[in-house]
Amino acid sequence: MTDLAADTSYRLRSQVSIPKLIEAGDVAHWWCTHISECMPTAMLHSRQATVPLEQAPMDEVFDIHAETDLGKGSLREFLAHPQSRARAFLVVKNGRIVAESYPDLRPEQPHLWASCAKPTAGLMIEHLIDEGLIDDARTLGEYVPALRDTDWGMVTVRDIMDMAPGMDCEDTEITRENPKSNAIRAYCAEFNVPFGDKLETLLEVLQDVPRQCPPGEKFEYSSPCTQVLVFLAEAVSGKRWPDLFRDRVWSHVTADGPMQVHLTPDGVACAHGIVSSTLRDMARFGMLYTPSWRRAAVTQVVGDGVIRRIRTAVREKPFFMKGFDGPVFVDRLGDDTMQGNARQWDCIWPDGDLYKGGLMDQGLYVCPSRDLVIAYFSTTPHMQLTRYLRPIATSGLLA
Repeated sequence: MTDLAADTSYRLRSQVSIPKLIEAGDVAHWWCTHISECMPTAMLHSRQATVPLEQAPMDEVFDIHAETDLGKGSLREFLAHPQSRARAFLVVKNGRIVAESYPDLRPEQPHLWASCAKPTAGLMIEHLIDEGLIDDARTLGEYVPALRDTDWGMVTVRDIMDMAPGMDCEDTEITRENPKSNAIRAYCAEFNVPFGDKLETLLEVLQDVPRQCPPGEKFEYSSPCTQVLVFLAEAVSGKRWPDLFRDRVWSHVTADGPMQVHLTPDGVACAHGIVSSTLRDMARFGMLYTPSWRRAAVTQVVGDGVIRRIRTAVREKPFFMKGFDGPVFVDRLGDDTMQGNARQWDCIWPDGDLYKGGLMDQGLYVCPSRDLVIAYFSTTPHMQLTRYLRPIATSGLLA
């Protein structure tokens, strides 16, 4: 990736807006690697020295085929296709890099995780559950005074973790096209943009969101739901979310660089997705869920109990498919064998594999049983790299 001329960079920066980011065009392409220039940012530095990931190249990974909107072709062909808008792709097996490609990014460049960051918010709740500070069967109102007297107050922590709050804040292709939706209203608060004629904080938006159906009925994909977990973690721990995550996770990771947690104008961590790092560091986060965690960190920060809860918390398939995004994920992945979603992960399969995707086609796929992590960055509205995930994971090449 070549550096842009100064006037081009200034022009793109001046055009950053919520519609332009959702569009996933040239403005979003620039913003994804320059977010810290546009938003307040907490830089989470590790206390550990960087430990480079070992290389064990397996070129055959790039020969795995899948059917995408660009036709049937190999991963190698897809990454090279200009219409794929793929920026970086990485596969880690047994803690070693077996496939890596940077068609439109430098390896050291931080890039947007988008919703691949949502499991970071879930992990902080898992830590507090393990310490007996949160019971996920209890309601949010028992822990968060600021949301106690709102419609969120009677929603259980588990329903929030599983994105089934029954609240009018779904974050889908439909609601992102509706300028009056609560999903857009929350984005406006994060980007310091008036909603109508009123400038709101994210907390004010969440406090005003109404219930639209009973909690626990269906999978309702929602970034505001993840942000509620940020307020929950802060209320229970007494720490700001960036400090909590740094102390419990990132300070132990032998990372290439800092994790950038971008903030709302009043300093709330946008852990639902406005987080940046290098691709290798996002893969290191995925490795924390595998037997090779020692190659990514000096301390085990994802315990066996956390992985067990994620795998066993999956609800019935009809719960997953009843929501707007259940069928979307089936189509996006070209696969309908997943059991459903759970605890901030989009899809969980019977073999224990986990997938989390993000806007503009970011992806994190973790196979604890195969000790495998797949991570990638893109800038495209067409989420097609997902089609290669299950073929790679189940190919037998990386068994």
